[in-house]
Amino acid sequence: MESHFEDPAPDRRPASSSTSPSEAQTALDDMTRDQEHLATRIITPWWYHPALGLITAVFAGAHALPGAWPLGAIALGIAAIPVLTTTYARTAGVVVTKPAGPRSRRLLLATLLVLVAAMSCSIAFKFLGVSPWWALIPAGVTFVATVVLGRRYDETLRQEIAAPAARPTR
Repeated sequence: MESHFEDPAPDRRPASSSTSPSEAQTALDDMTRDQEHLATRIITPWWYHPALGLITAVFAGAHALPGAWPLGAIALGIAAIPVLTTTYARTAGVVVTKPAGPRSRRLLLATLLVLVAAMSCSIAFKFLGVSPWWALIPAGVTFVATVVLGRRYDETLRQEIAAPAARPTR
């Protein structure tokens, strides 16, 4: 195959066009400012975590409902997630889709563990034959955990994006 690119190895520059130390430092300073600017842009609106908490509470509590109600509630929750995330993306203009460092990763895992534990409790309530009202407890715990841990996650994420030198490299 023929290549129409002028430089077949763009990562290899001739020694005569190398970057000076001051130019490299300027580029690094610009990157740091860009990271700090990004960290200020990913502030989650006040309504996002309560809305997400409501969706996760539906997931956590739906299993204890009688008949076909769990299926309808879970389907509604699944439909609500893209609406919520799309609305957030339009509002914020930028979306971060994964943790930026070890602390935000731990907070995300903690939130997921709470959701799994709450869903497990809700399923157990159904199999134990207890009143579906008991599902309000894991649903409430999930709502509170999603709001509280979600806000902590956002703060930690912003810190890790703004100051990447503070986080260990892999």
